[in-house]
Amino acid sequence: IGWFISFVSLCTIGAYPHLIWVIIFYNLFLLLGTTLAIATQALHNYRLVILTFLGGSLSLLFSCIDTALIPRNSKFDALSAGLIFQSFVLVFWVFYFGSEEESLIKRSINGFTIPRTPGAASATTNGAATAVASPNQQPLDNLSSVVVAPAADYAYKARALYSYEANPEDSNELSFVKGEVLDIVDNKGKWWQARKQDGTIGIAPSNYLQLI
Repeated sequence: IGWFISFVSLCTIGAYPHLIWVIIFYNLFLLLGTTLAIATQALHNYRLVILTFLGGSLSLLFSCIDTALIPRNSKFDALSAGLIFQSFVLVFWVFYFGSEEESLIKRSINGFTIPRTPGAASATTNGAATAVASPNQQPLDNLSSVVVAPAADYAYKARALYSYEANPEDSNELSFVKGEVLDIVDNKGKWWQARKQDGTIGIAPSNYLQLI
């Protein structure tokens, strides 16, 4: 929204000032690149690159805001509002992308966006609280066609959002606890082949995991 307001305002103003046109296209490519990284679930690979470009964008934005605030007319006021709106969003992105998964900021934001498993109940095993799915609600589809490849290349890592108890009728399934980090072969599909830190391999429901 902030980018669109800035772009339309600048189109009505004309060629001046040139630096603001630079930040308009800079932020356009930054938005497209970040959206692509999120859509392809590759954010963990480009997190530091995005943070670097966010820092550059904020520096340019603050300079452009100062320039746009000097002329006092409605066109420049709209341009300033769009740039300020963008700066707020980018500062939010810096905190979100720059925070570790277990940080208060990341957990607070994810608490509003991560879907909770319906029908989940709380249970205690050996004094530790774990999330247990309802008996009438399987996390994903039947696994009879899934084959575990022992020699696979584990290219990704994921953190468990919830605890999961493997189905005793399927030897391929992998049990894990909330917060545990697993090695992942591929991040496509509803079930991912995973490896625990002790070397145990199996498959895990992707909606219980988050790539890191």
